Amino acid sequence: MASSGGMFCLVRPPGVETFRIGTLTLTPPLGAAYVAGALEASGRRVHVIDAVAEAPRTHTAYFRGYLVGLGLKDIVRRIPPDATAVGISCIFTHEWPAVVRLIELVKQARPGLRVVVGGEHVTSMPEFSLATSAADVLVLGEGEETVVELADALERGRPLETVDGIAFRRGDEVVVNRRRTRTVDVDAIPRPAWHRFDLATYHAHRFVGGMYSSALTVPILATRGCPYQCTYCSAPNMWTPRWIPREPTAVVDEIEHWVRTLGAGNFPFQDLTAIVRKEWIVAFCREIVARGLRITWQLPSGTRSEAIDEEVAALLRASGMISMAYAPESGSEETRRYIKKKMRTDRLFDSIRAAASADLNVTTYVVIGFPHDRRAHMRETLAFARQIARAGVTDLGTGYYMALPGTELFRTLQAAGKIRLDRRYFQHILEGLALVPAASYCDTMGRAELCWWKLRFTAAFYLTRLRAIGSRQAVRSLRETFGSADHQSKLQTAVRVSLKNLRIAMAVHFGPRWLPRRTERAMFSRWNDTFQAITAGRRAAGVEPAATPPATELHRQNVVDAVRLEHETVRAIGVPRLASPAT
Repeated sequence: MASSGGMFCLVRPPGVETFRIGTLTLTPPLGAAYVAGALEASGRRVHVIDAVAEAPRTHTAYFRGYLVGLGLKDIVRRIPPDATAVGISCIFTHEWPAVVRLIELVKQARPGLRVVVGGEHVTSMPEFSLATSAADVLVLGEGEETVVELADALERGRPLETVDGIAFRRGDEVVVNRRRTRTVDVDAIPRPAWHRFDLATYHAHRFVGGMYSSALTVPILATRGCPYQCTYCSAPNMWTPRWIPREPTAVVDEIEHWVRTLGAGNFPFQDLTAIVRKEWIVAFCREIVARGLRITWQLPSGTRSEAIDEEVAALLRASGMISMAYAPESGSEETRRYIKKKMRTDRLFDSIRAAASADLNVTTYVVIGFPHDRRAHMRETLAFARQIARAGVTDLGTGYYMALPGTELFRTLQAAGKIRLDRRYFQHILEGLALVPAASYCDTMGRAELCWWKLRFTAAFYLTRLRAIGSRQAVRSLRETFGSADHQSKLQTAVRVSLKNLRIAMAVHFGPRWLPRRTERAMFSRWNDTFQAITAGRRAAGVEPAATPPATELHRQNVVDAVRLEHETVRAIGVPRLASPAT
């Protein structure tokens, strides 16, 4: 399909950072690269503005933390004159305030330019996103097919009501169409258009995600979706609870292509759950080994333990996998049952020991501050931290519960009147890995106590680990942390990143802000009332479930029922667009 002469301009907005203990969240934008590839494959002209790569040393004070990349007005000035539509990605909820301001500036400079926004945040909150911004259209869920059909509809003047997988504004109404059916033939999706992005700059500034590698990094997506239904996760709404893998040989073909064309050598997988079937991961690893590819690859986001035994662990190591993560989320069996974390403790430890015996770097993630957490659960997790350290886990990551929109727990908290979409809400999403949480949704523990438990977990794990590896190894790891060599643990990357972020977070207070404080306060002050009005409209439209069980009962229900309501209910809700706060 050829375009009618217009250009689709894709914008990766500035990244958001703050001081926290964890590896950097800024990575090459895999989703935007896939969308660019799909648009190119459809015959359209594409222009990319990557705010992070084009100004990686520019930092602007945000409502919390700081923005990394081009100033918002600079982005607008770089939109080509012949662009007919601008597509902006918004993956994380804490990015939304900056995206709202960016859209406002685009509309002020180019009122007739169509603004399309996609990503996990707008997929979780389509009505709210259109009510609080000047965006014209949202792309919901998997974006490649939808954005191509949307571009065609805009060019031909076809009614937007005919395009599945979008939401749009129609006068004083927000219209949400039926969600597009998931793409099954994932191998037919065009490859990411990495030639549109400056991967060398991402690498030079260590904006890679996962454990640092000296080799050029290219993110990979080997599978899409997740078959599980964790109550705190937005994946069921974004992808449906369905896991669709690519062919192992197709994934290795792509890796080999980037090795040959870009000189890449490190491949973090951004899959939600890459390892589900043993036969898939065995075939993948053997294909890498058979081709003699000398690469490293990582699973930084977490994966399942069931498919990893001694055979698989040895293959992972032989194929170049250097870092993986498990996400049991708690050492408490009761907590894991409440959050639908279907995992057997004995199988987890068998998998950890297999990975350790293969000399793999293993991180384990836990989350504290769930609404139903109790001190007894914390004590169980404290003992668990010591046990996994003795079993061979290399690093422990402890995060605070975040009430992510589009999740079962969010809906439960919302029904109980515990969610208020104000500045603190957006801040707590950003600071899930901070030293002290910005908010607590836990019924029994506040912010200070949660911080105390996090410190106890960290100390218990690393002191146990220190006794296991010895002081000499610990000193060598410390030296590697600040050198140029590849890191051997995520803690090394996290320490280096955290110190850098602390320095920048302190320095930005003396520089320009993204918005004047008065305007910033005015923006946030109106959002909760809008959110409540939208909730009432969604309830009247039959989108919200009639009854929401308490957090301790969510494990008894199937999330598919709520997902079906969200995805299949076509609705038009009266929501006037908020006027821009005076600047």
